[in-house]
Amino acid sequence: MNIRGMRKFSLVDYPGKLACIVFVGNCNCRCPYCHNPCLVFDPESQPHIPESEVFDFLERRRGKLDGVVISGGEASLRQGLHGFCAKIKNMGFAIKLDTNGTNPDKVIGAHSLGLIDALGIDYKAPADIYHQIARSSMRDLPIRVQKLICYAVEKNIPLDVRTTVHKSLLSVEDLKRMRVELDLIGLREWTLQQFHPVDIIDDELLQSPTYSDRELLKIANSLGNHTRVRGLAGILLEKMSV
Repeated sequence: MNIRGMRKFSLVDYPGKLACIVFVGNCNCRCPYCHNPCLVFDPESQPHIPESEVFDFLERRRGKLDGVVISGGEASLRQGLHGFCAKIKNMGFAIKLDTNGTNPDKVIGAHSLGLIDALGIDYKAPADIYHQIARSSMRDLPIRVQKLICYAVEKNIPLDVRTTVHKSLLSVEDLKRMRVELDLIGLREWTLQQFHPVDIIDDELLQSPTYSDRELLKIANSLGNHTRVRGLAGILLEKMSV
């Protein structure tokens, strides 16, 4: 699985559950705001964590943790994903997979086998500029992501569809178009995620002004009751504070 990091406890990454997070190396997108650039470009720079170490940790956390978040990088690129999930499920933990949605068939297959309980899916941009924002050569990328979102909606999978927002990348008009696209595929709750100014792929974003929390909340209000905002602490911000 090329595991390159683990956070042993989180209250916000798997809503409603106490969870740990496993970070997998490699990704097929190059999003400029990505805050795990080492996992994208040079996962070997991070200590390799054997799967046995993860399972030993989970064995000690039986009854203390509810679930495991598998994040990245992009875990759906790994051939061993199904087997890894099966072992975790057999230990009694729920699994949330964070994915960029580029491999919908693999994720759908894992869910159909009972290996995934919840999904976090990035929806990065309006369809016509999606590959530009993701910096990917996959021209059918938005179709792939939409396929996975549609499946999750149809199967009532607990789902967090989120968009990292920076003013240099997405305008208010872009966000309006995205809201229309998501409405058309049946998604109600959508999260605008505040840009995190840390070590990222494109440092120029750190020098450019972006939306404040207040501005994002106003945008979310204008897009509809089911659009919300997540702040830097990973907590959903209250629209009442606008």
